[in-house]
Amino acid sequence: MDHLKDEFSLQLLRRLVSSDGVDVNIAGIAKRLGIHRTTAKNKVEALFQDKLLDHPRYPFLHLFQEYPLLVLAWADIPRIEQATMFFEEDPNIFAAMSCMEGPYNTFLIEFFRDMESYHSWRESIVKDQKLPSRENRVAADVSMFSNKLELKYDPACFVRNMRKEFKANGELELGGSLLHKTDFKIFDLLLNGEFINTNETYLASELGTNRKKIKRRITMLLEGNIIGPPRCYFPELLAPPRYNLIVSMIELKSRRKEIKRFLMSDNHIPRALESSIGRYNLLVFSAFRTIDEFFEWGESLLTEFPGSIGAISNTVLSSHPLYSIKAQKVSLGLIEKKLWECRKSKARRRQDQPFG
Repeated sequence: MDHLKDEFSLQLLRRLVSSDGVDVNIAGIAKRLGIHRTTAKNKVEALFQDKLLDHPRYPFLHLFQEYPLLVLAWADIPRIEQATMFFEEDPNIFAAMSCMEGPYNTFLIEFFRDMESYHSWRESIVKDQKLPSRENRVAADVSMFSNKLELKYDPACFVRNMRKEFKANGELELGGSLLHKTDFKIFDLLLNGEFINTNETYLASELGTNRKKIKRRITMLLEGNIIGPPRCYFPELLAPPRYNLIVSMIELKSRRKEIKRFLMSDNHIPRALESSIGRYNLLVFSAFRTIDEFFEWGESLLTEFPGSIGAISNTVLSSHPLYSIKAQKVSLGLIEKKLWECRKSKARRRQDQPFG
């Protein structure tokens, strides 16, 4: 079955990816930690209210197959409401962040099916006046990569270093909040997908079916790698709260396999891809609490592999998001598009049926 052409699967996907019908098992956490249920509930809600974690959801793993073209754009964008609405609503923009790179003040991460769809999208921006005229702005600098050349994707990798910090200090400061023993244990459990419930009865009621069908279809979606197991994520996905996300293009000159293994095991790197942009053959997303930590990490990398790393181009992004963009927005936009195409195809088939 092609789940992305099946209306029921798409309706279910829309809910699972958007957190609808996916909840934290408060009673389970309370029992595991030996605390009162109300205490567990309050601590979980505090993690969400303080924007340390998002509500649990199923990740849409198939996104990179549907949108294999990754576009990184350095742009000159005025800080106006028109731009804010565009970034927060456009179904192809995964993230828009503040940067200071020459004439550019905005860094964009975008996903597309192919070059043709990207070109059409760029043309529509001008035609539909989604952004101010280019006449008064510097032309964007764009680099393109393939999502299919991914080496690593592990948005929760940071928690391993956080555990070490918590063990050493007995507490963890994150995003302006201080997590003590019980808070951190709950935080750790949710980041790793433990004590997450799927309310199959609710989903069955919403979709007009039975609980067994919901359970069976979720199993099929998991086995088909359309979605992954549910868990909580950081609101910015690729970086913990108040961390600086750094996008690096790196030239590997030798010892490539060793360096790749090193980066794949590094707990500062949530995503890495092979690339071919000029002299650069690796794209790395990393995140650090301070810029000093990033430079210390960079020096240790050069020391570990002397003479093996050539040029490095870094874009340091602000730790304070300018735009409120949900991490699952692009995934939900694609699911909505597929659902619209599915319904349109079904309506066309009904019209083509002979009368009588």
